[in-house]
Amino acid sequence: MFMQIRFASRALSKYFVVLLVLSFTSSVFAHKPIIYLDQGWTKEQRQDFYETAQGSYLVPLSWFLSLEQVGAEEDHHGNYPLFSDHKNIRKFGYLVKRKQDGGMHDLPLGFAVESVENGDAWLGYTCAACHTNEIKYKGKTIRIDGAPTLADLDGFVSHLYAAAIATVDDEERFNRFSERVLGSHDSAESLALYETLSAYADKAEAYSIRNHSNVKYGYGRLDGFGRIMNELFVDDLGVPESRFEPNAPVSYPFLWGTSDHDFVEWSGSTANPLIRNVGEVLGVFGGVNLQDFSALGQNTARVPELIKLENLVSILQPPQWPEAYFGEIDEQKAAQGRVLYEQVRGDEPSCVSCHALKDESGQYPLTPADENFFGAQFVVTQMTPLDKIGTDPAMALNFATRVVSTGNLGPVLPAPFTGATELPAPLLLRIVTSLSVQTSLAALDPPLSEAETAAAIGYRLQADGSPYRPKNLLAYRARPLDGIWATAPYLHNGSVQNLYELLKPAHKRKTSFYVGSNKFDPKRVGFKSKHKGNHFLLDTTIAGNSNAGHEYGVHLTKKEKRALLEFLKTL
Repeated sequence: MFMQIRFASRALSKYFVVLLVLSFTSSVFAHKPIIYLDQGWTKEQRQDFYETAQGSYLVPLSWFLSLEQVGAEEDHHGNYPLFSDHKNIRKFGYLVKRKQDGGMHDLPLGFAVESVENGDAWLGYTCAACHTNEIKYKGKTIRIDGAPTLADLDGFVSHLYAAAIATVDDEERFNRFSERVLGSHDSAESLALYETLSAYADKAEAYSIRNHSNVKYGYGRLDGFGRIMNELFVDDLGVPESRFEPNAPVSYPFLWGTSDHDFVEWSGSTANPLIRNVGEVLGVFGGVNLQDFSALGQNTARVPELIKLENLVSILQPPQWPEAYFGEIDEQKAAQGRVLYEQVRGDEPSCVSCHALKDESGQYPLTPADENFFGAQFVVTQMTPLDKIGTDPAMALNFATRVVSTGNLGPVLPAPFTGATELPAPLLLRIVTSLSVQTSLAALDPPLSEAETAAAIGYRLQADGSPYRPKNLLAYRARPLDGIWATAPYLHNGSVQNLYELLKPAHKRKTSFYVGSNKFDPKRVGFKSKHKGNHFLLDTTIAGNSNAGHEYGVHLTKKEKRALLEFLKTL
């Protein structure tokens, strides 16, 4: 099996990593009972979503439970705070599992236990880490499954790696770590542990260099495509010159409904759910062999588990506005808002022209059945060109215009690209992820039947049997807005604090606000900007963070805007 540690040589100054730690702002959230909305999952299904491993190998589990926080002092008992301490986990916005969540492991929600051939357990990410959130209002905590998290993945990983590096560089710290991991003072075992940890630290530093960005992400954002491509094309393929600064962070998308959509991702770049999910694993501490032709395409992604997770997502329902906690929806205003939603105003398109509504039968507009090999139909999503939407173009431009070296893959690339030395990054990404999926499916024992394979790829084949191709990569995708009230902040890069702010002309929107608080504002529909607790100042004047564009409905009166917001709460 292709092993899990996938980085390059050590070069990043340990002082830079320590500075990251010392500059981090934190807080502690009190435990309160969780309110779960009815989103179509049983308790068991929810637990499966939280804990199902997908092939992500971040750190050995025993190390995660034994590393100490960097910069933290010993307490009055002589103990040093551990990185895995729940208070520390909350600093990064990750949720700590409660008894209500069930499960066997006392780990952050959305982290799973992976195993490798020698039996060592590793900690890795799963879907729930980036797609589960909680909303707090008047002392109540409401769990939203499938919602974009307000976690800081970059900060979490950077601080974890800093803890590993500090342990390598500090003898006393390492001795305490060794005692926790090994439970003994055996010198030979301790030396072997030190060598393994040192190699991990080298590769961790290389990862940090490879994915360093001058645009800070903060809570709830990540340049996912930028990092996935760096991991595949720089590390797995071994071509350093293909490195590109991941400087276009986007908000994590919300999951409900996505299994039915024709295309997904902010870029509308993917149709096949299995290819999408395998690509995600490979970018989030999974790995694929792209250099050894005898094992080409072998990877860590767990295809049966990914199919299981996608099946769970397919039955996940959007959260309904909880009137018992946020107040009743004004039905008269909501009805007025629906009229405004469907109304064309001069040259401005209606909201419904991009963000469809269900018809009288409860169905969104669908693609034609005769265009699909299996006769399947999907919810139509709209791609709005950059020059029309006017929002920050960095993500789309970075993705669509990036060109990378094919490394040693040139001779084995499929026609008509065989022998190419360079390819557009989206194309090579599709080739590599497709190869990974094919290799994983071929290795299954017993193999999937034809019907099971068709279901696994989401029936995403055109009538002629070919894969679907993106509509327009120099655009951003608009999807139906079911559950939109629970997905702040808004726009693809999270640059608008709430829905009311989105209805202002761009020049009147806030140029900065704090992200990280999950305190809800039901009037403006979004999270409050708080300079305490978990907080990150999002500066929209920085390239990649622009809050410009999407100037639809901005000329409505205040009364009309309130009516439109009331309608959006009903979706």
